[in-house]
Amino acid sequence: MVLLILDYLTWGGTVDFISIQQLISGERAEGKVLGIRHGVLDPGGWKGDPGLGPQETVALERQKLAEEKKKKLEAFNNSRLRLDSLADLENLVRQQKEKRKRLKRRVPPRAPKPLVELQPPSQLQPVDLETFLKAAVENQELLIDKYLADGGDPDAHDMFHRTALHWASLKGHSQIVNKLWKAGATVDGRDMLDRTPLFWACRGGHLEILKQLLNQGAEVNAQDKIWSTPLHVAVRTGHCDCLEHLIACGAKIDAQDKEGDTALHEAVRHGRYKAMKMLLLYGAKLGIRNTEAMTPVQLARDWQRGIQETLRAYVGHPRTRC
Repeated sequence: MVLLILDYLTWGGTVDFISIQQLISGERAEGKVLGIRHGVLDPGGWKGDPGLGPQETVALERQKLAEEKKKKLEAFNNSRLRLDSLADLENLVRQQKEKRKRLKRRVPPRAPKPLVELQPPSQLQPVDLETFLKAAVENQELLIDKYLADGGDPDAHDMFHRTALHWASLKGHSQIVNKLWKAGATVDGRDMLDRTPLFWACRGGHLEILKQLLNQGAEVNAQDKIWSTPLHVAVRTGHCDCLEHLIACGAKIDAQDKEGDTALHEAVRHGRYKAMKMLLLYGAKLGIRNTEAMTPVQLARDWQRGIQETLRAYVGHPRTRC
């Protein structure tokens, strides 16, 4: 027997008939959810699918949340790095390269720098001596050309007798070295320490400049005020390519300075191991004594003894960790 309950709705004054079975299942004869009248949410009613009851709607929402959680977990697991095999590592490297390429494409290209029109030497202002020497340091060829074109002396020097050829040799500016030489600069011009541009080229370690100067007639065995040669300078500064070329061009391998030191003495004193091996390979003598009667071998032993004594003196020192 079906019991009918009269439900009077205050909205619009309509009358709905609900059976006991529909009341239990939450459905109406017209397929509406209990608590919703004519599409209007009843206070305390359940907002959901009109074809489902409250329990079914809750179950459906829980199922949707579980599926979303599962998808997020799968996405997280897929995003994690897997390096189980070499193929995984190669794949990771390929992805990183592709990422860098994409980033490079995003960088906007730089605007081209405006071209600077170089003025011919005839339109430049007159160049004085200070500017001329500074141009040799900074490789300003136009200023060098202007100075020489106006009849400037290529051997002009500062208060220490350093010429433009000295500075260009030290800095490795081969074009300026050629310009100065063609203008009549003295290849073996000396500064206050009697050092020629060849000394300065060895000090800077510029092999090409060294070759240029030697080809132009520079003296390979020139000596300064303390009788050092370019070979001594090359060893002190550790430029072994310059050292080898000087030996090939006839440098005296056992030349001594005022203190009697040869290039081998200098190699030992400055710890130039590669230069020392090269000198011995080309026949440097081990028995030459300096003014202190020290051979290169004795100098090495004395140097090692000094290190040993220094280390022993600090054994047990409170600030030394042993």
